[in-house]
Amino acid sequence: MKTPAAVVALAAVLVVPCFGQSRVPGDLQTAMKQRADALTRADAATWGRLTADNFVVVNGVGAVQSKAERVAQIKAGQPNGPSSVERETVAVYGTTALQRFQSPRDGIWVTFVWTKDRGGWRVAFAQITPIVPDSASVWRAIAESNARFAASFKRGDAATMAANYADDAVLMLDQGPAWEGAAAIKQGFAQFLSEDSVPNVTLSTHDIVLLPGTAIERGSFQLTTHRKGSAGADTAVSGKYMTVWEQQPDGTWKIIRDISNSDVPMPQ
Repeated sequence: MKTPAAVVALAAVLVVPCFGQSRVPGDLQTAMKQRADALTRADAATWGRLTADNFVVVNGVGAVQSKAERVAQIKAGQPNGPSSVERETVAVYGTTALQRFQSPRDGIWVTFVWTKDRGGWRVAFAQITPIVPDSASVWRAIAESNARFAASFKRGDAATMAANYADDAVLMLDQGPAWEGAAAIKQGFAQFLSEDSVPNVTLSTHDIVLLPGTAIERGSFQLTTHRKGSAGADTAVSGKYMTVWEQQPDGTWKIIRDISNSDVPMPQ
């Protein structure tokens, strides 16, 4: 799912449409393809010719973008669009046509309203609507990721642990600076595991707040560590965490922000 900024960038964008619907007029099909090709080439003039002067797009967070703002965006070399088109429909009502399709990779529905006048077909309005993921599938995906994380923690596999995190993730632990970025997170785990083994770790999800493309997980952990080369006893720690997951273009989920702290009482 995309961040709000990414959803704004996707607004008013069209990729090559599917013309499997025999009742779609040929001139409308041509206009759709030309508009899509114009975006691919960053051709703001052609895109503008196929877009009504009073065009607006409302994106998934309620922000409105005008034709002039979108043209400026294209001229600046930002004609990016949805990375997939599925479940497309085109309904024609005289001189008005409604086109709708889903882009699961981007987590959005896209709707275009086309109108026809003497100048031909042009897009007058667009709506970008986030797709809210199925809650059961998100719970399952997070549970599977947490299970892989715990297993890799116990076997001392820092690379697999860090693979749960996005490239720009930030991890904040007790009594130390934040680890910023996947490389720093991997290095931090590797340093910890070079000194301590982890006989046991348990992650328990308490609840998940689900937003379009984002899931906020609250949970608790139990961790047992042992200092390598030491004859001393194991150390048991319990605590809680808050983890923000973001859906990736391929449908998987990765952590973008993560914070945890122990249940050790604050000093009096």
